[in-house]
Amino acid sequence: DGTDAYWSSGDSFDNSGPVWPGEEVSHDAAQNLQQDRAPMTMSQWAALPNNLKVGNFWVIDHQTGWAYWANQLQAGETTSYLLDAAQMTAAANAIPGEYYYGIHVDGQLISPDRINDFLAADPNYTHHTDLSDFLTAVQTGSIDNNWGNPGPDDNVQPDQINFSIMAPGTIFTMANEQYRYLENQGGGNHLIIRNEGITNVSWVNQETRTNEWYDALDTTVRAMVRPVVIPEAEPVMLDSDVTWMTGHGTRWLPTNIEDFPEVANDVSRVDTSGSSRAFSLSLADIVRLSGPERAFTNLESRGADVTFNWWLRTRGGIEGDSTVRQWGITGLGSTNPRGSVGGYHMLGIATGRALRPALIVHQ
Repeated sequence: DGTDAYWSSGDSFDNSGPVWPGEEVSHDAAQNLQQDRAPMTMSQWAALPNNLKVGNFWVIDHQTGWAYWANQLQAGETTSYLLDAAQMTAAANAIPGEYYYGIHVDGQLISPDRINDFLAADPNYTHHTDLSDFLTAVQTGSIDNNWGNPGPDDNVQPDQINFSIMAPGTIFTMANEQYRYLENQGGGNHLIIRNEGITNVSWVNQETRTNEWYDALDTTVRAMVRPVVIPEAEPVMLDSDVTWMTGHGTRWLPTNIEDFPEVANDVSRVDTSGSSRAFSLSLADIVRLSGPERAFTNLESRGADVTFNWWLRTRGGIEGDSTVRQWGITGLGSTNPRGSVGGYHMLGIATGRALRPALIVHQ
């Protein structure tokens, strides 16, 4: 009768007779999947970040009226409800006589290898232009990180890029510089980093080289950059004080960064009291940006496209051997694996060291 939670898993209903108009069959009730998000239109789906385009939710092609489940169903699975209830307006009370109100549902189920059957031409309507990409995403279980954007090596201007649908880790080329997309910070702000390192840069010259790189950027890019505040005295965390996470490779992430509040709170965010500029990531940034469905999913992604060790802005302090250290991400030629978090020393040495400037841009 439409009552919420009327059915329980294992209940059955026999429509012999029939009790209700329709096929005279018996069905057993099963637990349906819980939706990841509310039903949306195909246009709203296209605007989702690419890593969120496949999941347990309904997508409606408003041009045809068909609703599509945005994931493959496995044996025994059932979708969430597309409609929870149908509410009659007050005007319905004025309808004379008795009447029956029903919703007719036409269900179409196909196997993944017949996905194109849903694209068959029909004289009565035209499919949404994004339906083909939607069906491909469901068929493969994911969508390319650059869907809806130019390819990683296509050199384009900022107005040709849609940052809001980029998935973390996406590589793109903008105004003669190649970047890696790190995260959507909300409010139209997006954190990006130069994909390749600027080589042979010492810690001592890091800020100077960062400013030189920023000043040489295309003016259209600099116009998008948001202000930040970088601590003048960088927070310190000794390498010997770190407790390392296990199960993800050598020196993947520190698990006790919260024990050092100044280090943990040094997060790259928009701060209107600061200035528009480029900067190096902090150790706290690396912790926040590393993990499943983030910009750096594993050690290899942190070391990809950068041969040399690349600097972070967090200091490693002075260890017991009186060596001044600085945090960075390991490149090739180290005893630790490429992409691991390392505490480097000899801050005036440029050989084997690199710089990866980051920006927060607004779109």
